[in-house]
Amino acid sequence: MSGSDEEKSIFDLQDLRSLRKRPDILSRIKWDVTPLIVMEPRFQARPDDLQKLRDITGYLFYIETESERPSLMLMRIGKSDITSTAGMIEEIPFEMVQRAIDNPLHPPVHGMYAITEEIKDWLRKELSL
Repeated sequence: MSGSDEEKSIFDLQDLRSLRKRPDILSRIKWDVTPLIVMEPRFQARPDDLQKLRDITGYLFYIETESERPSLMLMRIGKSDITSTAGMIEEIPFEMVQRAIDNPLHPPVHGMYAITEEIKDWLRKELSL
């Protein structure tokens, strides 16, 4: 990879097909990390918070509701606590996304909802994980 991954445009986002070819991303998906965990305040000067950041560094699937139509998104969580959008999964049945919004596992954070077990199972199947 060249340049900065932080500066990708919407056209560079990973989709389901391209994600299947990215073991570097697939091996770093944090299935148990939620938007609530990502948005917790952390201070890198504190050892406990630094360890929490190490634990969540990787990739997180979440549902974004701030757009015109709610979408399943992939977020990159960097070692320096910087996040960036890495993917958009448009292939998911919209009913699954809507169920996750209608019956949230956790309260949404800034319009971001955690994915459900139903969505995790669908992703694992689609990504052959």
